[in-house]
Formats: sequence, C-alpha cells, structure tokens
Amino acid sequence: MTATPEQHDVVDVLTADHHAVRHLFEGYRATTDPDQRRQLVDRMTVEVVRHSVAEESYLYPTVRKALPNGDRIADEEIEELTEAERILSDLDAVDPRDRRFDPLVRDLMDVMSMHIRGEEDLVFPELRERLTPEERMMLGLRVGEATAAARGVPPVSPEGPGPGRTLADRVRERLTGRTR
Repeated sequence: MTATPEQHDVVDVLTADHHAVRHLFEGYRATTDPDQRRQLVDRMTVEVVRHSVAEESYLYPTVRKALPNGDRIADEEIEELTEAERILSDLDAVDPRDRRFDPLVRDLMDVMSMHIRGEEDLVFPELRERLTPEERMMLGLRVGEATAAARGVPPVSPEGPGPGRTLADRVRERLTGRTR
C-alpha cells in the first residue's frame, strides 16, 4: 500500500500510508459482518504498526533535527502512535461481537485521525520547506525499505499469539526485533 519510495519523497510515501489506513476505516464502517470487521482491524494493526516503526526509525529523528520544536512535535506524534497501538492491542483481545469492540475502533479512528491531521497539516509542509527534494527522496527510500519488511506478516501465527503477545507485538517484533 505504500507508494514506491524510488519515485516519491517521504511526504508522498507517508501520505499514501495515511490513505491506506483511511480506506481500512471506510471498509470497517461499510460492513457489520463481525468476521470482516476482525479482518479489517487485523489489517489496520499491521498498517499502523508498520507505519509507526518506519516513522520512529526515520521520520522523527529527522523532525527532531530539521523542525523548530522538533523534539516536542516528534514526542507528540509518537505518543499518538503509542496510544493507537495500545488500542489495537486491546482490540486484539476483544471479539468483534462484543459491545466494547466498536467503541474501541472509534477511539482508534479518533487517535489516528488526529495523528494524520498533525502530520499532514504541520509536519509535512514544514519538511517540504526545510528539506531538499533529495533529502526527502532519501528519507522516502528509507521509510519504504523499513515498511517492506512488514509485507506478508500473518495476522495469526500458526502457534497463536503466545502469552501476552498481541498482533501489534508480533508485527513490531518482526520489524524491529523487539516489542514496545
């Protein structure tokens, strides 16, 4: 779902990620089938964690250096992504037929919408202003490479999640070698 990093700068690559997440949210809103909703939330989990890891590894170190108040901005964005992953971990333990499922998904949508707005309205315009096109292209390449490792992450492992290991934990571990 990520744009080809060789052809796009980091803003384009990450904006494509945002569109992919929004598309999953639209799919969730369009169905009431519990099995489809579980599948969509599992896909959201992979996309959000993959996006988080790529941003933590490459985008936010650049934000810290290149933007005024970069430390504060990066910390706020990371906090939103951490909250999204917490909600996804909670969702992992709840059946889609459970009355708690939809409110958790709405909370996730709210947190991710705030994250997306913050990046698209503040961070990305600043990056376009402060980084050269070549720097944005190189950063886009790194983000694209980081996210490629998540392709093919199975939502459910054959041996199950393991004690205390959610799908978000498994995706993060596959990408980084560690959980949050």
